[in-house]
Amino acid sequence: MKIITKIIAAVLCTTSLVGCSPKRNNDSKTITIGIIEPLEHKAMNEIVAGFTDTLSKLYAKPVAIKVENAQSDANLERAIVQQMRDANYTFVVPIGVDATQMTMAMSPKQSIVSLASDVSANDRNKLHPCHVAVVHDEISSDQIMQFIHTVYPTMKHVTLIHSSANKVFPEVEEAISAGKKYGIVVDHKMVANLPELYGVSQSLPVDTQGIFVLKDSLIVSGVATLQKMAANKHIPLITSDQGSVQDGAGFAVGVHERQIGVEGAKLVAAVLNGQSICSLPIVSMKNLTVFVNKNSLQKEGQTFSAIENAAQKLQYKIEVVDSAASV
Repeated sequence: MKIITKIIAAVLCTTSLVGCSPKRNNDSKTITIGIIEPLEHKAMNEIVAGFTDTLSKLYAKPVAIKVENAQSDANLERAIVQQMRDANYTFVVPIGVDATQMTMAMSPKQSIVSLASDVSANDRNKLHPCHVAVVHDEISSDQIMQFIHTVYPTMKHVTLIHSSANKVFPEVEEAISAGKKYGIVVDHKMVANLPELYGVSQSLPVDTQGIFVLKDSLIVSGVATLQKMAANKHIPLITSDQGSVQDGAGFAVGVHERQIGVEGAKLVAAVLNGQSICSLPIVSMKNLTVFVNKNSLQKEGQTFSAIENAAQKLQYKIEVVDSAASV
């Protein structure tokens, strides 16, 4: 009877979907990572590409990465976070401030790697348990306004077009305050959805000398509309990320979006390789680059040399990111 029992057990072991060896099962277990994009556009795609490519090089075991686009809809974003929480994803990787805040509120125990957010060390220390790693990418409004003033020393009036995202309002106030330091009046106009963007672009103040956009997913996704207006008025369209310049803005002071994803993947790999998530330092993107689209500058009636001279004066690297020309 014992022999029969052993035979049956052996058969069950070889045919079971679960597997009988705990070690073998653990080694083959797939890690599931959910990435939450607030809205898909070129900058977001660069972040995701940097993350996925880097993680595949740093972690050899099976990883399933699922990317979800919230389409700038808070209810859809909430549903995505809930689904990833309930499915017990190994990591949730929200991109941006709003997606991070929602994920932290709804998933108080799940491992979170926040990209392009403003979670501080103090914020993280208040968490019990601490379960968040962070990559910062924010650029100070003072740095951007300083660069604009260096390029256009006679510029007095800029129109900042922004969305209704919660994270944007403090940045708008910071931009207004920084503008005063350099003698620039920053007028601001809010857009709740993309259809409104065309109307706002058509009703710019007559004395505006430039259009300015923050790292603001909704507005960045409609940058082509703003580029046409900038070209028609022969004023610069100035943004804060590489992707929007590739899509038609004249220039931006920002960071390489892909590098944000690279740094996030390094954090995930470190945790998967045994490090405590809260022992990892908060990563800050400090190497600023001036991204330029020469083709768009020509349409806007702007000169590359003024931007190049300002970049050299402030010791920023400069990159031409359109296909028409290169430095």
